[in-house]
Amino acid sequence: MIKAAVCMASAHKDVYKNKLQKFTKGIEILNDSVVTENYPTPEHYDTAVIYGSYKKYRGSLHHKIKCQVAEKFKNYVQLETPVIGRSASTIDHDYLRVGVGGFLWDQAEWGFAYTDPDRYKKVFKDLGYNTNQEWKTQGSKILILLQNPGDASLRGTDIYNWCYDTITELQKHTDRPIVIRPHPLPRKGFDRFTNTIQMFDNVTMVENCLPDRLRPLELDFEDCYCAVSYASGSAVDAVLAGVPSLTNDPGNMAWLVSRNNIADIENRYLGDRVDWMQKVSMCQWSVEEFESGKCWDHVSKSI
Repeated sequence: MIKAAVCMASAHKDVYKNKLQKFTKGIEILNDSVVTENYPTPEHYDTAVIYGSYKKYRGSLHHKIKCQVAEKFKNYVQLETPVIGRSASTIDHDYLRVGVGGFLWDQAEWGFAYTDPDRYKKVFKDLGYNTNQEWKTQGSKILILLQNPGDASLRGTDIYNWCYDTITELQKHTDRPIVIRPHPLPRKGFDRFTNTIQMFDNVTMVENCLPDRLRPLELDFEDCYCAVSYASGSAVDAVLAGVPSLTNDPGNMAWLVSRNNIADIENRYLGDRVDWMQKVSMCQWSVEEFESGKCWDHVSKSI
């Protein structure tokens, strides 16, 4: 029997708490021991369950709880925004990412040893994706996908400095036009970044801003030769749309089906994606699977 502590206050919104409550029901259905406790210790529990990523420098209660859990538990369970089927216009997703010990590709234990090879077909169908999407081998522009400064997936990287360096390096290896897609959330330092970008030739930036100027990703994938990112989840969207990807951080969930060195910009990855789709489908679970215990049955094997 696994003794789990669900940290309900790690979820700072009611919609998130509701997801944790359904996850708790799934643990109970499989007859494992579960309690609600915000500051559990490994001496009393085998694992703890938290909602969302955390930042050590934040003083909010939910950040403090998650920091303490991550520091004390090797095998904590983390619920996070989904890998497939994300939407910037809502926080209430039908699927969520669920990892043991983190939420990034190279950080978490995803239970790939227990992969159901057919699960991906249902997950992708549920979310409206074509698993037979072919690579788009044409396209003229390079698309740089930015992230919200300070996002936990950046692991301390300054996204603006990364963008400057990436443009400089790309222009050593290609003369293709470069288009920058900003993250839609409000960005500290964005005006200064915008002014600095003007020093580069053959580089433009589109407008993308919540709530009323959110730009569809599909528009930027048109005529796209390659999508370049650090750890952006939009790299997954690119791959699923058939747009080749170049990722700079192994935490990127599209790392396995991307080139990882900017010098390879003219040598894109156009290989098989089935193995990756099988794996990535095991990284996220529906709320229904939370409640039924199916998610916990998989996740608990890695605790």
